[in-house]
Amino acid sequence: MTGEMAEISQHILAEVNRFEPLLLHYGLLLIMLAVAVEGFGIPAPGQTLLVVGAILAARGKFDITTLLLSAWVATIIGNLIGYYLGRLGGRKLLSHLPVNPAHLERMESLCQRHGIKLVLVARFIDGVRQLSNFLVGMLEMPPTAFLLMTSIGAALWVGAWGLGAYELGRNFHQIALGFAYLKPYTWAASLLAVLLMAIYLFRRKQDR
Repeated sequence: MTGEMAEISQHILAEVNRFEPLLLHYGLLLIMLAVAVEGFGIPAPGQTLLVVGAILAARGKFDITTLLLSAWVATIIGNLIGYYLGRLGGRKLLSHLPVNPAHLERMESLCQRHGIKLVLVARFIDGVRQLSNFLVGMLEMPPTAFLLMTSIGAALWVGAWGLGAYELGRNFHQIALGFAYLKPYTWAASLLAVLLMAIYLFRRKQDR
């Protein structure tokens, strides 16, 4: 478990190093653009940029409140664009996008059965967040219901990834030290687990 968490930490640091120059050059506008375009079907690293931006905010590069509010507003705007594109001509537009027909059919079925709940959690699911707004627009979900659910869903998504990454950035060194401290114990626990499994298998074989 510690090894997996260490790998995750290394991956996050790699993403920070990768995107930090871009974010410092273009600022929050880049995050807003990325999270917005995902709302109307264009794949973009919006979630990754949000996480990296929040970690940079923990280092004092951005104001975390401004970042979170900007990302929240941009997410809602992008989702509304996707919704109205779907409502005004979604099927024709989707036919020009590289979307798997079988995947689209499953998404339509999901939207018909769980439209409101899907809008609430769509941002947390890759693939779904790019298509769900089109589809609920195509299926003519009431605009007020969509606006309410997408605003709540955007707040949950931005809060979870933005605040979570911000807290990670503030306490990253303490977390890394904790992993380093626990590493010898995880090796010992792994060896003990292997030994217990070997004893169990040996006894089971003798019983047979």
